[in-house]
Amino acid sequence: MAFNLNNIKYIKIIYRDNCDISHCAKAAIKNINGREIYASAKVEMPLYIKTPQEISLSIVCEEGLYKTNTTLKFVENKDSYVYFTIDLPDGMEYQQNREYFRVRMAGDVLLRFAGNVIPAKIYDISANGIRLELDKDIKIPESVTLDILLPPKSIKTSAKYIRTDDEDNILKASFFFINLPEASRDIISQKCIQKQLENKRNSII
Repeated sequence: MAFNLNNIKYIKIIYRDNCDISHCAKAAIKNINGREIYASAKVEMPLYIKTPQEISLSIVCEEGLYKTNTTLKFVENKDSYVYFTIDLPDGMEYQQNREYFRVRMAGDVLLRFAGNVIPAKIYDISANGIRLELDKDIKIPESVTLDILLPPKSIKTSAKYIRTDDEDNILKASFFFINLPEASRDIISQKCIQKQLENKRNSII
């Protein structure tokens, strides 16, 4: 399918390194011609990737998320960037109108409001929001602060309280992140993708 470059936010590439371990790279589209996609990502260390290899490609557009498998043809490390050359797929499957997946994940959170500090457990999380398991039903104001402990990082963010549900005798409080820095959003997104890959590997074993 044809894409308008102005409507593409970024792409996600799930690839395997030289040790056959899956990783995810978030990259910006530089150009699309009739046969190839050219993209780049800023990296702290060069990426050593065997090419060509089949990859999972997600294209995040204004209207939603598209996904397919295609071929990573070439990778070039230059300065603090990595450049990808990818086969332009014949078609993309529309996945959802939301940009981020919600994933079940273990972790600790400190819920802060009005001088209260309440420990809670992550039930599930996405790069847009989180659901927490609570030990008891408490009155939560609309605006709170969350300290999300995702080793080796700790993410602090403002959040909007949505609601609390009692499901299977588990209290689950839902929050939407407010003004979450993009660097922190990327960390959460990467954690979610890693968890998805881990769940997929465990389902195969």
